[in-house]
Amino acid sequence: MSRINSIEPSKPLAHRYMYDLEKILRYFYSKFSPMKNLAIILLIFCSVAVHAQDENIVAIVDDLTMKWDKQAETLQKYTGLRYYCTAEVYRTNTTELLDEIHHYDTLLYGIVTRKYADSKDKEAEATLKDIITVEADYTTKSFKEFLQKECDGYTEIEENYKNKGSKYYKEIEKLEKELSKYVITITQRIDLIDEHIHHLKLD
Repeated sequence: MSRINSIEPSKPLAHRYMYDLEKILRYFYSKFSPMKNLAIILLIFCSVAVHAQDENIVAIVDDLTMKWDKQAETLQKYTGLRYYCTAEVYRTNTTELLDEIHHYDTLLYGIVTRKYADSKDKEAEATLKDIITVEADYTTKSFKEFLQKECDGYTEIEENYKNKGSKYYKEIEKLEKELSKYVITITQRIDLIDEHIHHLKLD
């Protein structure tokens, strides 16, 4: 099952409940005059809270994107693959960072879905499509599987070609080319989502 099938109900609960509460308050505001003052106060609170959460998620996505860009610079090279394959701490940090990016993409999906439902904004529509692509095609599981295959290639090169001169470097170049293509593609997708949210005006 694709991650995207459960993308909105799972994690963006705070945003969803705040959004539902706002709709309920607007109903009471329109129907019951004695409750108008209380409803107005609570509506202001909801608006501020949702704005703060949306503003916060933009900052978080920015920070995670910068961290991933830095990580990807190393990971797309053979030396980075060596770190990933042989150093558990580096490997864990890399996969946990990708997990965190997926988590906040999930939250972002909920926010942008509501924006698109309200405005049919083209930028929101494009953002949703890009989030779906990342969540469906570049999951942490598929990332781990690809990197495991690359680690198998790394082990084979180190065991069978290390003392064979130019053949060793040709095998490294071949593996690095495949690795780089994959990491750059993921990075471009992550960067694209970050670019989208700065044009969405989530406030």
